[in-house]
Amino acid sequence: MVSDIKGLNSRETTAARQGEAGAVRADQRARNTAQTGDVARDDTVELSGLAEFIRTTASKLAAQPAVDENRVRDIRNAIASGEYQIDSQRVARKLIEADNL
Repeated sequence: MVSDIKGLNSRETTAARQGEAGAVRADQRARNTAQTGDVARDDTVELSGLAEFIRTTASKLAAQPAVDENRVRDIRNAIASGEYQIDSQRVARKLIEADNL
C-alpha cells in the first residue's frame, strides 16, 4: 500500500475521499498532532474481561510442557509389561464426544 502520494500521508488521503469538510478536519487534526506530538485521544484500545482471561490462560498454557512425560513413561512401561488395558467403551465415548465438538 502506498503511504505517500504527492506529499499526502494516508490519513490526509483517506480524509480527502470523505469530502471537503472531512478532509479539512482530518488535515487539521494531523497538523495539530504533528505540532504537539500528542496522540489522538480516540485511538485507544480496551480489552474485555474475556480477552484478558484468554490472554492469561494462554500464557499459563504456554508455561506448561506440551507432553506429560511421567504419563508417557507410565503408559510405555504398562505396554512393555503387558499390563496396559484398553477400554474400548471409553475410547468409543471419547471419539463420539470429539466428533460432537
